[in-house]
Amino acid sequence: METNPPMEQLLTGLKNGSLSQTDFEQRALSHLLNNPHRFSLKELAPHDRMDFICFYFPRFRKAVETYKDTGHSFDAYIHRSIQYALRDYRSEELLKHKEEAQIWYQIEECSRDIQEDATVQEIQEPYDYETPPLKIRNPKQVLLLTLKAYRYISPDFSRRIALSLGIEPEKLEHWIDEIRRKRTHLDAQIDVVQAALQRCYIQKLRLDRQIQSHELDPFIKTKLEWRAAKNLKRLENLTERLNTMKKSASNQMVADVLKIPKGTVDANLHALKHKWKNHDDLYN
Repeated sequence: METNPPMEQLLTGLKNGSLSQTDFEQRALSHLLNNPHRFSLKELAPHDRMDFICFYFPRFRKAVETYKDTGHSFDAYIHRSIQYALRDYRSEELLKHKEEAQIWYQIEECSRDIQEDATVQEIQEPYDYETPPLKIRNPKQVLLLTLKAYRYISPDFSRRIALSLGIEPEKLEHWIDEIRRKRTHLDAQIDVVQAALQRCYIQKLRLDRQIQSHELDPFIKTKLEWRAAKNLKRLENLTERLNTMKKSASNQMVADVLKIPKGTVDANLHALKHKWKNHDDLYN
């Protein structure tokens, strides 16, 4: 396999006209990527090297313009230039992590404010537990559906459901907690995928904003578009993976918690699903 020529030979080709500016830059940057051990790039992960090259490209152009033969080879000159660029690249990446952390902090603050507003509203308009609960036509189906959708049931909502079903709130909360314990590992996996999906989406917004810049060099824009496409593919994969993950408790798990046959759970939930399907068909 033919190896890339060293930087010195590429620079000579640029100066004598045998290489165009575009050819020179493409071969030089390919040489950097294919020979990371010669330019202290081996310490970067393969997927980070391309990101660094995008970051370094404007400096590389300037280095070519300002290089003067003072006894040191052009390869050594570029190597030293890369050392300074690596330092700034790490600082910028650290800043990006801090910016992302700040975004998450703002999201959490916003969520906290919403929760506090809801809490204030509940204090101002407290729920009257003495009010006669709603009459439910089929308590068993509602109970099974509540346990299936345990991830979306808050303690307050659980209490209201229990009062409407005519059972002790502590008993319903105990069943919900038991299902949560059984699904601890699965829920942790879902939370990890959801967090990765959100980070990927933030990265998509950042890359889209950078690509839209009118002063962007065509080479850098191409590399950013490559990164954006790769990030979009990861976003699609994570979305597909999240969609395939079962977020509700299984019928068998609900049956085990309530100590009833699984067939009873299957029959009741099937009847409930059929009822709501007919309801949707009627009004759509």
